[in-house]
Amino acid sequence: MLYNPLISRMMLPASIPDVSVYHVMYRAGDTVVAGYLAQPKAHRKCPALVYCRGGIHRVGMVQLEWIEHMAACGFVVCAPSYRGNEGGEGQDEFGGADRQDVYGALQLLLHLPQVDAKRIGAIGFSRGAVGAFLAAAETEQIGALVSWGGVVDLHLTYEEREDLRRMLRRVIGHPVKDAHAYMERSALYRATEIKCPILFVQGGCDGQVSSRHPHYMARRLEELGKSYDFWYYPEYGHHFPEAAHYSALSDACHWLKNKLCAC
Repeated sequence: MLYNPLISRMMLPASIPDVSVYHVMYRAGDTVVAGYLAQPKAHRKCPALVYCRGGIHRVGMVQLEWIEHMAACGFVVCAPSYRGNEGGEGQDEFGGADRQDVYGALQLLLHLPQVDAKRIGAIGFSRGAVGAFLAAAETEQIGALVSWGGVVDLHLTYEEREDLRRMLRRVIGHPVKDAHAYMERSALYRATEIKCPILFVQGGCDGQVSSRHPHYMARRLEELGKSYDFWYYPEYGHHFPEAAHYSALSDACHWLKNKLCAC
C-alpha cells in the first residue's frame, strides 16, 4: 500500500520565477531524511524526476539551481540529501540502506497531485547513479534514466580513486572480502533487472568517474540486447562549464520527456 512519506516542507527562495522550491523532510522506510522539491508553478499534470546527487556527506550536496532548471523544463523534481545529512537520521551507506531515501522520494512524488504517476524518471549524477540504477532495478516506477558521469561499478571506483578507498572500506567494506556488497550496489551487475531506457552523459576528461564506467555498462547492455543512448563530450570533465552544463541538462530533460511519453 502506498503511504505519503512527507513530514514537512519549507519554501525556499527560487532563482527562476516560474518555479517553486522547498526543503522537505520525509520518511524513507523507518528513517526520517531531508531533501528538496522543485516544481513548476503552473497547475497542471507534469512528469516527475528523482534527482540523485553525487558525493557523500557534505561533498556534492544537492545543487538547487540544477533541480530548478529541471523544474523549468516541466518536471516535478525530488532530490534526496541522503540520510545523515541536513538533520536527517541514519548514516549514508553509499547505496546500502540509503537507497530507501530514493524510494521514499518516489513515494513522495506519487502523492503530489501535480505529478503524472505514469511518467517518472531519474537522473543520477556521479555516485547518484548508484541510487538511480537501484531504483530502476528494484521498483516499478522508473520509466527512463539518465546516468551523468555516473558510477556503474564500485570495484572500478575503488581501482581508479585511491583517494576514496579508505571511505569505501569504511562504508561498504573490503573490495575482496565484501565483494558482494560492491557488486550488489553496482548497475553493471544488475543490468538484467533494469528495463527502462538509459542515457549516458559523459565527459571525456572526467578524472573522478572515468568513461570506462559508461562504456562497460554499454557493453553489458549490448550483450543483453538492450538499447541505450550515449552522449560523449570529449572536452569536458566531471563538471561541465556552466553554459554547456545547462544546455546538456535541457537536452537530457527533452530526452526524458520523449522516453517517458513513449512508456
